[in-house]
Amino acid sequence: MGLIRSFLVCQLLLISGLLQHVQRHQALKTYATSIDTEATCPADQFRCGNGNCIPKLWRCDNENDCADGSDEAPGTCKIKACSSEEFTCKNGIGECIPLTWMCDGNKDCRDGSDEASCNTTCRTDEFTCGNGRCIQKRWVCDHDNDCGDGTDEHDCHNIGCPADAFTCGDGMCIRKSWMCDGDQDCYDGSDEKDCAASVRPLSCSTNEFLCKDRITCISKSWLCDGDRDCPSGEDEDLSNCPNITCRVDQFQCHDRSCIAGHLACNGESDCKDGSDERDCRLAAKRQSCNATIEFDCGGGQCIPLSKVCDQRKDCPDGEDEPAGKCKINECATKNGNCMHRCVDQQIGYHCECRSGYKLSLDGHTCVDINECEEPGACSQICINEMGGYKCKCHEGYMKDPSNHTRCKATEGHASLLLARRHDIRKIALDHMEITSIVNNTKSATALDFVFRTGMIFWSDVTTQSIYKAPIDEGNEKTVVLKQSSVTSDGLAVDWVYNHVYYTDTSKCTIEMTNFDGNMGAVLIKDSLDIPRSIALDPIDGWMYWSDWGASPRIERAGMDGSHRTTIINYDVKWPNGITLDMVRKRIYWVDGKLNVISSANYDGSQRRQILYSTEYLRHPFSITTFEDYIYWTDWDKQTVFKANKFTGEGVEPITAVHMLQHPMVIHVYHAYRQPDGVNHCQSVNGHCSHLCLPAPRINEKSPRISCACPAGLKLMADGLMCVEDHISARNTTRVKPSSRPSVNSSVALPTPSSTATTVTTAPPKLPQDAPTSAMPADKVPAGNATHKDDKLLDSSQTEEQSSTWATAVLVVGSIVGVIVLVGTCYLFIKRYPKRGNSMNFVNPTYNKTTEDTFSLEKNAPIDASSKYAPALEEEEPLRAEVIECV
Repeated sequence: MGLIRSFLVCQLLLISGLLQHVQRHQALKTYATSIDTEATCPADQFRCGNGNCIPKLWRCDNENDCADGSDEAPGTCKIKACSSEEFTCKNGIGECIPLTWMCDGNKDCRDGSDEASCNTTCRTDEFTCGNGRCIQKRWVCDHDNDCGDGTDEHDCHNIGCPADAFTCGDGMCIRKSWMCDGDQDCYDGSDEKDCAASVRPLSCSTNEFLCKDRITCISKSWLCDGDRDCPSGEDEDLSNCPNITCRVDQFQCHDRSCIAGHLACNGESDCKDGSDERDCRLAAKRQSCNATIEFDCGGGQCIPLSKVCDQRKDCPDGEDEPAGKCKINECATKNGNCMHRCVDQQIGYHCECRSGYKLSLDGHTCVDINECEEPGACSQICINEMGGYKCKCHEGYMKDPSNHTRCKATEGHASLLLARRHDIRKIALDHMEITSIVNNTKSATALDFVFRTGMIFWSDVTTQSIYKAPIDEGNEKTVVLKQSSVTSDGLAVDWVYNHVYYTDTSKCTIEMTNFDGNMGAVLIKDSLDIPRSIALDPIDGWMYWSDWGASPRIERAGMDGSHRTTIINYDVKWPNGITLDMVRKRIYWVDGKLNVISSANYDGSQRRQILYSTEYLRHPFSITTFEDYIYWTDWDKQTVFKANKFTGEGVEPITAVHMLQHPMVIHVYHAYRQPDGVNHCQSVNGHCSHLCLPAPRINEKSPRISCACPAGLKLMADGLMCVEDHISARNTTRVKPSSRPSVNSSVALPTPSSTATTVTTAPPKLPQDAPTSAMPADKVPAGNATHKDDKLLDSSQTEEQSSTWATAVLVVGSIVGVIVLVGTCYLFIKRYPKRGNSMNFVNPTYNKTTEDTFSLEKNAPIDASSKYAPALEEEEPLRAEVIECV
């Protein structure tokens, strides 16, 4: 029996071995078949060593796209030779970076060799700060911390101001011409003391509160609301707010300040005194246990995994010691029905997915993660793949070798243009240097630039003017719009069509003018409260602006004023600054009341909050963006901050904190901020008689341009010609007795290049030839006016009335004469008919039928000898009086 039992055991073992051999053989055959199947990749793809297929463009791009790294193996990739415009990194793997990336403060080579041996010495005309920053020597000992570490203000022994300057009580120097001019230019107000004239008040509206800086106006409804809206916080002074109460959705700190209600007892101190985290009896409920190290007992109670199945009940109901379920490996059977990995636990099991996948709702199936849905997964272009994703860059950018998800500009050195009250400065971003490009400004506020020509434009709210100057010779400024004509908090330059767009807070309008200021138009004038910042996209023909009036919002319209729509109108209180990311087609804005930076698509969709901070966003004013960063100015900290534009992380100051002057509007100065575009108005001004403006790009069939007229003119039905608007002229108010009308003069209207009849009449007077003082401020484009001295008004009116009667008699006589002449010609033609062919056509411009015997002279200039107006509507003389609103 023993021999038989041994024989049977041997037979069973033999059969078992044969079965295992067959199974192994079948598994190997299946694996080989799968490998053979995977070995076939399309012609445009590369086969990895593990059988996966990737696009051939991904091979040898310094990224391990194959899991086994075979796409970057030395045998597959040759060492690349860098071009003359590139720097060869010293790591010996053929890594190349643009020369402009050398010594920019960022280690772009993996070994950091691009930042080695960089000369950080300041120029001879500069002062070297203790932190290595370079500033102009004349800023030393000027009572302003320009270095940021205060070293430029050390060892200053009562250095006086120059002879042509006034010394303020705090030692600050200002121009003597600014003394007793009604504006407090010294921060202690000493330049306006002992002056005959009182300080000129700023123009805050009746429902606004003027802060101590005499620059900021805030809504009176914001007084004593717990938020420090004025830069110095006087709107929340205890002397003015004896009974401070917070809103029902806010928590009141012990220092009487208010924070959002949901911030109380959240585990972080949001009140400065930490009172929002005191007496928090109810801790926040835990959402779930950490499955890797904890066991969920239910009810939010978690215990360590080491206490599970240890024959001791640690959970309240003994969930950690279930009968018959401890130490059973469910993964041993069909991998637990998991698609990728099965992880056995003390009680039960769970499924996991490989990198790039996530579990579906059934807990077993793995689905692809679309990494491109995560904001900032790639700087610019994101391509989702099964189990992964790939980043690409737009033309002009390339991926950062140290981080292949980031894109950097391949040329140029970016810098910041910063308007302060008394100057405009340029701050280098690739090295620590600050220079002044415009000095002695009164109250520089908004600014923009044309990179192609190196010209900067800025507004001054004190002189109520817009200026321009070469960026390298900023002191040689030119007036674009003359003094006391515009109060602009927002200004933007159309670098393609060569126009300046600006918001006017005194007239509540959005207007534009050409670079010389002699041809402009009002684009938006209805339903505006307090327009602030403005930004342009001339490539697609859109303009965007913020309004922080009674109905705070952000709007957009075509750059010709058409297709106006609101894109942001909720969760917005004080939208101070806006900027456009023209690479990702998104708009960014800062809210000075809600202390947030937000962004959205151009149409307002996919809105996101980037950063909320009561420390860094106490009073933000302006914002700009470039590459992966946003930059903004803050009046409370009086500095410029920088942060990641996707996450808001990495906040750091760019300039000294608490500068002497308010940082106003800021712009990144780089060629890529103004991409090249086609000027469709360049050819014969788009056939427009006056203004040719870009039209919004709504679809592929949308017109690229549209014609516009200056104030006082209207567009004819042909959409090209501008003529005088009689309705606008009749609706204007009578002149004041002290005003002086200008002398009538002949005007030549530009017309399209086709023939026209030459006519004679009294010289027409168009609005752009009238003096600014003779028309309403909101009807005349500033800078277009010409002033001429004349006689007093009484005699002028008498002469004008007599001239009107004489003109009427002349016109009637001319009409009678023309009728007689036409009748005589008609009788002559009927009696002696003309032999041969005649050509009749309808002239679309004049709406008359003419014969070939007439001479058409459409190109002839309109002067005093012309007989008729250039259009049917203008056949009678232009008698509209130039008048002024009272």
